[in-house]
Amino acid sequence: ATSSTLLTLALATLANISGPYDRAFEELSSAHLWLYFERGRVTRRDVDRIEHLPGVEASTGLRYSVVSRATIGDERAWVTLAAIPSAPPAVNRLLLLEGHNLAQRQEETLANTVWKDTHDLATGDRVTVTRAGGGEVVLPVAGLAYDPMWDWYASEQVPYLYVTEDTLRDLYPDEMAWSWALGLRLVDPGAVGETLAAVEDTLHGEGLETHADWRRMRESALFGVRMNLVFLGAFGLFASLATVLVIASSVGSIVLSQFRQIGVLKAVGFTPGQVLWLYLGQYLALSLVGGPVGLVLGMALSPLALRNMPASLGAGYRPAVEPGLILAVQGIVSATVLLAAAGAAWRAAQANIIRAIGVGAEAPRKRAPMLLRWATRLGLPPVLLLGLGDLYARPFRSLLTGVNLALGVMGIVFGLTINETVNRYREEPSLLGIAYDAVVTREEFGDGKTRHMLSMAPSVEAFYAEERLQVTTSAGDSFQVRAIDGDLAPFPVKVEEGRLLQPGAMEAIAGRGLLDWLGLRVGDRLTATLEGRENRPVTWQIVGQYPEPADVGRMLTVNLEPLRRLAPADPSVYYLKLRPGSDPSLLEQSLESGANADLNVALVEERIPDDVRYLQLAIYVLSAVLIGIALVNVFNSSLLAVREKVRDVGIYKTVGMTPGQVVAMVGTSAGLLGLVSAVVGIPVGLLLTTGLMDLLTASYGFGRVDVTVNALYLGLLVPAISLVSMAGSLLPGRWAAGCSIVHVLRSE
Repeated sequence: ATSSTLLTLALATLANISGPYDRAFEELSSAHLWLYFERGRVTRRDVDRIEHLPGVEASTGLRYSVVSRATIGDERAWVTLAAIPSAPPAVNRLLLLEGHNLAQRQEETLANTVWKDTHDLATGDRVTVTRAGGGEVVLPVAGLAYDPMWDWYASEQVPYLYVTEDTLRDLYPDEMAWSWALGLRLVDPGAVGETLAAVEDTLHGEGLETHADWRRMRESALFGVRMNLVFLGAFGLFASLATVLVIASSVGSIVLSQFRQIGVLKAVGFTPGQVLWLYLGQYLALSLVGGPVGLVLGMALSPLALRNMPASLGAGYRPAVEPGLILAVQGIVSATVLLAAAGAAWRAAQANIIRAIGVGAEAPRKRAPMLLRWATRLGLPPVLLLGLGDLYARPFRSLLTGVNLALGVMGIVFGLTINETVNRYREEPSLLGIAYDAVVTREEFGDGKTRHMLSMAPSVEAFYAEERLQVTTSAGDSFQVRAIDGDLAPFPVKVEEGRLLQPGAMEAIAGRGLLDWLGLRVGDRLTATLEGRENRPVTWQIVGQYPEPADVGRMLTVNLEPLRRLAPADPSVYYLKLRPGSDPSLLEQSLESGANADLNVALVEERIPDDVRYLQLAIYVLSAVLIGIALVNVFNSSLLAVREKVRDVGIYKTVGMTPGQVVAMVGTSAGLLGLVSAVVGIPVGLLLTTGLMDLLTASYGFGRVDVTVNALYLGLLVPAISLVSMAGSLLPGRWAAGCSIVHVLRSE
């Protein structure tokens, strides 16, 4: 049952990594392609022709929006006021997570969930929106809604506040100021490129400003929860492997501990085949009883661990009992139990009857091992020598018990290491590619004035400006470039390979996703053209690789100054490093009040990805489950080991061993086995954890994860496992010590 619980959590974790996004996308009938038109160059007839293109299954109908200013909380921000239909549309519905839908003839707004993450906006709050002519109107927030086709990094549109068409018309009566957009649901979701080409032909290459591809939105949304993908994926793989090994070693150990009983069965006439089928039927029945119990327990625990994935996507969590998961868990548990039981039972069934009854699964060694001889020379008490000798009397049985204990240790190491690593990434945002303390954006102030104000701010130690540029390689691959104006040296940028770019040089540092996508390495040259300057290619030397937090890691950071002659830029975003000990609230007050009211300040703690926050609960829950199952495994292994020694205990008591000495002997064997298992399990667990991390991060384009280890916890784990192993042997040891000699020998 415990193994079934662990396997249920493992498979449910792996199944839910991308499931919430995909499920929400289908349930909401989200558009596969959004088209954003240049107002005045596209007619309603053009839109109608696009809606009836081959391969288009359905459309959202023409949607209207206006980019405006709004005050959310105490901060001003640009927002997209988007009109949505009064009735739920057939294509691209919104997932309402809080509150209620918009009511007709009510001036209110439905906010995209991103505003909750960035500005702590909640249902019932109020936002102040600038209307045409400069006036302001206050809109109550009716609720929060999630749209799978809007993503912070992949979308070019400003985050949305949804309103009714009547409200939009009241705020902006001139419909010529409205932007047009159209969402298309395709028959073949993979035919976005072909549909886009058909749209371009329909519009004769004019009128399409930009578009949004559902594949890029999905990729970016999942990259946004890459910490979940890496850590929960590693847990799922480890737990699946551990489950199989735990079942195999436990069942094998139990069958081998019953070697004498098998000898008795053969003595009374059971054939080897009958012995085999007896044990197969016995353990199949146990798996059919214990499997569903563990499955129910695992399903009950899974929401605690898995709610973080859809929550960090903004998609909400709706637990579901999937038949495929039930069949997979029960099938794996039953198959593993049968294979393990078959191997051990077949070995026992083939054994000689007299040997099986006389010595069990393994004959005692005739020569004392070297370690035991050394212990004898040291003059250790006979009770401790007997406990040590028990480990060598049946080495294969001791090995199986040690494997069980080591698996428990590895589970604990995995949980502790993952938790420490998540804590470090939470405390050091630079590991996630967030190497700054605050971000300042401007709207109407000039670049020079903003730089002067930042240089005069007492809390600011260093800053640089950034402009986003679109570039395309000769192979047609298009991506964004961070063109920075300033020096990155004062900032704690984590360079995983190579070095930082030098100010003013035609050098670049790249995200791991970009290098993998383009097949490049640090030291290579990259040639591309800037958007609008296709006849003037530029070449950068890639001098380093860093953890890029945006756009699936497919971004390049370069110097802006050498590009000014090709792309006149006017940066409006500034990244700040604050002086140690400075008060961030004073910085916000000085830059956002009075004559400086045009500037917006966002502190870095407000920009740490939600996946790191939500992941904490998941790691705690999963680590607790791993540790709990590991401790149960330790206890069971010790219990099996003692059970097999009951006959020997009877003999020892015959020659004068006291009950206290019996308990000490049993505890010595268990404690030493726990010590060896901990010493072996800790480094193996660390290697396995690191290997799984490297495997997963390579597949997600995240870059290398710095696995963090708490040496104190691991050091305490060695004596702790020894004590737990001894505790596991205490009850059966006391039972054996308290039994009468006649009863013990007769029961054997």
